[in-house]
Amino acid sequence: DLEAACRAADIIVTVTGSTTPIVKRDWVQPGTHLTAVGADAPGKQELETALVASADRLFADLTSQCLDHGELASPFADAVIEASQVTELGDVLIDPALGRSRDSEITIADLTGLAAQDIAMAQIVLKASEGSG
Repeated sequence: DLEAACRAADIIVTVTGSTTPIVKRDWVQPGTHLTAVGADAPGKQELETALVASADRLFADLTSQCLDHGELASPFADAVIEASQVTELGDVLIDPALGRSRDSEITIADLTGLAAQDIAMAQIVLKASEGSG
């Protein structure tokens, strides 16, 4: 039951090819973080526009790319979010104060895919796993 799972989750990761929203605003509780990976091409959308519009913090791997054809594209086209509301992940790494500031915030990360970031993250995971058997 997707609704029940979303209502109980602290973290939601979507990785689908959906062209209609599958996660509704009413299902997401304060303090939840969502990472949307599936909306990586025009026409795809996994999160309800109202959910994106109501999020406390929006993050993107590359703002211009996400506003064009990521999860943020439809809410941006509908003028319910502005580019200035989106913080790039690289900026959060440089200044962690740009990330979540309260445990009750709903945060969304839109990841449309950047090869350099994917490689860097894979290297971190690989290094962390070394010696763990």
